[in-house]
Amino acid sequence: MKQTSFAILLVALWVVVLIILLTPEIPNGHGFGHAKFMAMDQGGDGAQRHESFLLTGWIFGSVLIGLFVSLLVWGTVGQPLQAGASEPAVRRRPDGRVWAFLLSGLLYEGVFAGMCLAYRKSLADPEVAFQGPFPAGVSWLLFGLWLIPVCFVALYVVFFSRWIAPPENLEKFAELVPQPLIVSAPKPKFH
Repeated sequence: MKQTSFAILLVALWVVVLIILLTPEIPNGHGFGHAKFMAMDQGGDGAQRHESFLLTGWIFGSVLIGLFVSLLVWGTVGQPLQAGASEPAVRRRPDGRVWAFLLSGLLYEGVFAGMCLAYRKSLADPEVAFQGPFPAGVSWLLFGLWLIPVCFVALYVVFFSRWIAPPENLEKFAELVPQPLIVSAPKPKFH
């Protein structure tokens, strides 16, 4: 991956953050005093309070997922080590690893979009829609967003010796790292 793609993702991330920070706040957006319980605030209409942030929140999460997946791909498709080489090594063909991470990332993004859409629908419709034992947005969060990273962990664990640290890279790494000086310490004497 080129470093310019990371720069583009970081600029997009900051643009979305600035848009969120510069979005004007609606009246009583943080709630207003409750009639019976003075220590508690009530929120009012959730659709009105969150309408301005639904799209930008989804874009923000999508850019974060894109950055996360890009960094994982970059770590697995990076340059192999070459002992004594000043120039970067010739890039190897990804051998499907880009597609594996890209498909996992698209699955992650799809689940995130489903959660955002379920939340948007819950704001518009006063009837709570359940998916399984929980409201739809919570089900998307618990059974989707929390479980999808298992795909990335599985890719990392199963293909570690082929993608992350292949034997030829470990041998070249051992050549590059100086051997530690082993100093034998005197054995302690016990009385």
